Amino acid sequence: MSHGKLLGSLPEASGLALSLRTPNVLWSLNDSDAPVVIALDPAGDTIGRVRIAGADVNNWEDVSVAPCSNGSCLYVADAGNGGGTQRNEVVIYRVPEPRPDDKETARAEVFNAAYPEGEDHEAEAVFVIDQQLYLVTKGHPSLLFRFPREMPHGTLATLERIGQIPTERFLKGTIPRRTRITDGETSPDGRWVALRTNEALLVYRSLDLAAGNTNSLWHANLRALDEVQGEGVAISDDGDVYLASEGGSQNRPGTFAHLKCALPQ
Repeated sequence: MSHGKLLGSLPEASGLALSLRTPNVLWSLNDSDAPVVIALDPAGDTIGRVRIAGADVNNWEDVSVAPCSNGSCLYVADAGNGGGTQRNEVVIYRVPEPRPDDKETARAEVFNAAYPEGEDHEAEAVFVIDQQLYLVTKGHPSLLFRFPREMPHGTLATLERIGQIPTERFLKGTIPRRTRITDGETSPDGRWVALRTNEALLVYRSLDLAAGNTNSLWHANLRALDEVQGEGVAISDDGDVYLASEGGSQNRPGTFAHLKCALPQ
């Protein structure tokens, strides 16, 4: 539908999510800088900046929106390679989803979780299925983890490994780092999960991923978009796919693209 739109406010665009509260709004964020989420319209124009109260930034990598007891909630995952090294612990911030013209959210709930058996990973893809969080690691293998459904405040939850995304299928003709998972998001109706690498779009049925069934997926090559560093993805109920790329070095603006996909019945 369109591609190459410059995201002047997002040189490090590291995630995308469709709003459930406000039609025709997407949320994104930079992976460093202030604890702020950026509201975009479907053309990629910035329409708001909202501060996440009570949140700190180490390496933010994902923003998600999903139904919750408050109607809709916005999640921010601090799960990147803090300081250039992999990490054992992931921090999730959750707030009632704001409006694009809000200045600040309610104070965030904070959830802490660790990989099992002392494992260290880097992750950029966190998404919600049926009010439960899931995470895919960035690297080879691309591991799928599930968060506990209940994570009491002040405790350290343990992630459960439930599968592996078969990114090794896409190694031919490219370099391995271009096939690492860089974002994931669930469609508003909860039926689909879109994952992406720098060069590819992967679409799953949510029920398959929740069950750890990772081999049944749809794949599209994104190389024709010529993104500098493809990072963010969001998917609508009707197959609108929105993509964000970081701008690369020297604080260049990121880019925004809109595709239309025919989802399987």
